[in-house]
Amino acid sequence: MAAWRSLTCVLRVRIRESWTCGIQSQQHLSRCLSTSSHLCSGQTWRESYGLPPRKNEYGPLTDLPDWTFADGRPAPMGTRQLKRLKERRELAARVVSLLEEVEEGKQGFLQNLEQEAEKIEEKERRRLKPKGKQLLQKTKQKHKKEL
Repeated sequence: MAAWRSLTCVLRVRIRESWTCGIQSQQHLSRCLSTSSHLCSGQTWRESYGLPPRKNEYGPLTDLPDWTFADGRPAPMGTRQLKRLKERRELAARVVSLLEEVEEGKQGFLQNLEQEAEKIEEKERRRLKPKGKQLLQKTKQKHKKEL
């Protein structure tokens, strides 16, 4: 009887050690771990219609107050409503700053194009001018194009 108890104690200790060391049987892993992705109910349908994945992210049920005073005064904002308002303001400020950066980038690109065009014109202006017969031929060609 004592031998049986000592054997069961040894087995229990080894099982605990195998769990703490991360050695688990393949059979147990397949039963406990799910390999399919978890989706909230209706998430794919909502996303296909352009709605948020979770139904309580935004909308009148989350954005509007739950109650108002009888005399028509608005109710004070809740903490989560204030948090959402703050997040939206921060997001709007970030969007504005990024749009300004894009505009600055466009302006810089246009300035670079103008500078390149000016460099090309300057090179053309500094080129050596044709003399003699070549000059006469060029002026004749210009006159023909104008007519």
